[in-house]
Amino acid sequence: MNDKEIEKQIHDIIEGEIQNNINEYLEKNPEEQKGFDKDAKLNVNVSQEEVNKLLKKYKKMSKYMKSPLYTIKQMDGTEDIVSKIFDDPTT
Repeated sequence: MNDKEIEKQIHDIIEGEIQNNINEYLEKNPEEQKGFDKDAKLNVNVSQEEVNKLLKKYKKMSKYMKSPLYTIKQMDGTEDIVSKIFDDPTT
C-alpha cells in the first residue's frame, strides 16, 4: 500500500467518524435537524501535518508488527502495544 492510498483511507475514516457523530447528535436531538439538508456534502479540512503524523505512526507500527520481536512477544503473551490499540481504538 502506498502513501497516497493510506492518506485516502485516513481521510475516509476521519470523514466517516465526523459523519457518524453528526448523525448520532441529530438522532439524540431531533429538534436540531431543521436546517440540515439530507443531501448536503460534508466538507472537512484536515491538516496535512496531522495526516503525515498518522502515516508515520502507521508505518512504524506496521514495521513493528513484521518484526521477530513482535512475534516473540505475541507468543509469550507480553505484547501490549498493538493489542492495546485493538482493545481500545480511542488511544
